[in-house]
Amino acid sequence: MVQVLKDHVKQQISKVAEQLFARVGYQKATMGMIAEEAGVATGTIYKYYTNKQALFESIITEAFVAEFKQLTHKRVASLIDPSRAKESVSIDSGAAGQLLRFWIDNRLKVIILLARAEGSRYASFEHDYIQAMTQQALVHLPLTHPNFNDSKIFRFVFNARLVDTVKGIVSILETFDQKQDIRDAFALGWTYHFAGISAVIANCSQGGKQ
Repeated sequence: MVQVLKDHVKQQISKVAEQLFARVGYQKATMGMIAEEAGVATGTIYKYYTNKQALFESIITEAFVAEFKQLTHKRVASLIDPSRAKESVSIDSGAAGQLLRFWIDNRLKVIILLARAEGSRYASFEHDYIQAMTQQALVHLPLTHPNFNDSKIFRFVFNARLVDTVKGIVSILETFDQKQDIRDAFALGWTYHFAGISAVIANCSQGGKQ
């Protein structure tokens, strides 16, 4: 007998899996837990997905990860460029606006990738993501800030501020699920993070020794 697969069942499994991965993490979520919350038999999931990894990677796709990295790269570029200072202050326009809309549209996926991917192929994503931003800044800051003074102290403090920023992203997306609430929370939070990051860059662009 030919096995009939139903799109609405597959969509329900995927939706529940995404919610569960965001709530408890890839490593702790089991196919049994997903099946129970989706209202299907565990065996039914295997009709659509070979294993948990395949299900996870159908949600956190390579295209999604690539777009996240690309939008972040554009955002960091605008942040460290003095000529784009006005753009950097706003979270609604330019590169910042694009990234914010991406976070809002993919709220659960962003939570998973930044904080719930342990045990998956993206287990190191949060660390690699922060390191990529730091490296991008270190490459371009001497070009945009001629008096920039690189040092181990700057690298430590700048990296720490980025870690704090990423944790803030996850916290906001976990706490709020309404678009306007998320936008307002980021707007308020960014006033703090922007001031801190800008002050660190400015302090190390004055020829001082750290």
